Amino acid sequence: MQRGYVTELNSKQLGEEARIDSRENLVSIPTFKHHLVTSWYMRKNDKFDGMSPRDYLKDKEWEVRNNVGLRALVRFGVLMP
Repeated sequence: MQRGYVTELNSKQLGEEARIDSRENLVSIPTFKHHLVTSWYMRKNDKFDGMSPRDYLKDKEWEVRNNVGLRALVRFGVLMP
């Protein structure tokens, strides 16, 4: 198991350190699923204007980035819907 984040650590913006490390944002995730989620964040996706989710989310608000993170974790079976 690895420690993972609902809202991706790489998307941290100025002043969000406390939110990134909050209990609500931390999840335990099996290593294999962590790799699946990470690779999904790096692949170009039509749902994100042809960009990778990681690139698309760079300038988005916390709530948008958090929602995408939750959906990704549900999609890969880390969290229940």
